[in-house]
Amino acid sequence: MKIRSSLFLLCFSFGILAAQHSNQPDLPADTLKTQKERLNPWQQASGEFLFSPFLSHYRATSFRDANGNKSDFADNGRYTNYNPRLFVAAPLISDKLNVIASLPYFFNRYENSNSSDYNTDFGDIELGLRMHLAKMADNYLMGSLISYIPAYSNTTQPVAGYDLFGLETRLALVGSLKFLGDYNNFHKVEMGLRYFFPNDPTQLRFLLSEGFRVTDQLILMGEFEGLFSYSKNDEFFTNNLQNTEEYKIIKATFNVGYEFTPEFALYAGAFHDVYNRNAAIGHGFQVFSVIKLN
Repeated sequence: MKIRSSLFLLCFSFGILAAQHSNQPDLPADTLKTQKERLNPWQQASGEFLFSPFLSHYRATSFRDANGNKSDFADNGRYTNYNPRLFVAAPLISDKLNVIASLPYFFNRYENSNSSDYNTDFGDIELGLRMHLAKMADNYLMGSLISYIPAYSNTTQPVAGYDLFGLETRLALVGSLKFLGDYNNFHKVEMGLRYFFPNDPTQLRFLLSEGFRVTDQLILMGEFEGLFSYSKNDEFFTNNLQNTEEYKIIKATFNVGYEFTPEFALYAGAFHDVYNRNAAIGHGFQVFSVIKLN
């Protein structure tokens, strides 16, 4: 019933948005080597589809409180998470307006010297619209409206999420810097504001990403991503990290990619938290591919 109500709210919101204008994140393979003129090479044009399978592994054994003091989880506690997901982007109105979606699945485990809890479930399905807003020299401004639809029930620990419907608005500036070379570099600056109904949390997200094409096939990419979550519920759950509502996290990621063909690229990387407040200190790895169909 909750998913059905959320879908109704989503369709209603999108109807208003379309009338007014009638991430997994974008990936660098979309921005380079474009042979024809188009409105926005970061968007999918008519007849194009992008698929990006993604897998990450996360591990944490300690946390920092709201004042930044570090502590280990009690009784040699350890939280681990495997998160496969599929990101899809497709044109709705050429490359002016794209539909984007992300379907996640979670394998969550928390164990210590006395017990072990394990849970597998879908996460929050992301479904939204991404619009081309403006072109500025070699940069493109895009805006998004994204819904978060819980596809799980929090009946088993550790839980998969808040079990609340959410909406997020995003602004992203993407493009390349001429002084670094023509089409051998790419960047993305993104800000997002997310709210879960009916009360909270309210979350502010930012992403700073810079990539460089070392050769025609080899790509290096670094990222800083932050998520600041605000809520009246400031309790920290060591065994339910995805249910903690008041926290601040910044993580750094380094990826190496190889573009086998213009339609297929593979990336692998590692990440580590560099700033934490009322949050676990985590690290891990990720692997993802970019598949484009015309």
